[in-house]
Amino acid sequence: MGLFEFLMILISVVVGLALSELLTGVAGLLRVRETIRFHWIHILFQIGVFFALLQQWWESWDLVDVGTISFGSVLSLLFPSVMLFLIAHLLYPRPAADANLEDYYYRQAPILWGLVILGTVVGTFSGPLLEQEPVFHPNNLSGFPVMAICIALIISKSRLVHSILAPLIMVLVVLDTWLATPAISAN
Repeated sequence: MGLFEFLMILISVVVGLALSELLTGVAGLLRVRETIRFHWIHILFQIGVFFALLQQWWESWDLVDVGTISFGSVLSLLFPSVMLFLIAHLLYPRPAADANLEDYYYRQAPILWGLVILGTVVGTFSGPLLEQEPVFHPNNLSGFPVMAICIALIISKSRLVHSILAPLIMVLVVLDTWLATPAISAN
């Protein structure tokens, strides 16, 4: 087993656990759907976490040529996925029956967006700093608007602000994945 396979196992386990948490939460909501008041931002957040997890896994292909890696670099690689696991867990009310997902989202928003910003800060700064690469690299630039938007979403209680900025973060995550690493190759 090479270093790449060794790292991919660990990353895949954490991403897999987070995806499992996310899909279990969705299934739980669907199971009691007659008693739930759904909210579009909550649904969008679920989709955003799904795409962010896929992005974590997809971009880990960049490790294919890594010859050595420090323990600090491994921690910085895992931290965003761990934050996404926590978000996936906190995204669903327990118990789900009779939940108003709009109220639940706004109660959870500061912690959810706080976890997003923590994962983004570590993902944006630690990798380049540990590898002594520039922070302001085209593959790394989406982190800066995401962090600014997260700060606004943590502070704001305005439903209008959330209805504008929350979808914008999802667009940034999807664009970052498609533009920064549009395809992976075995060569």
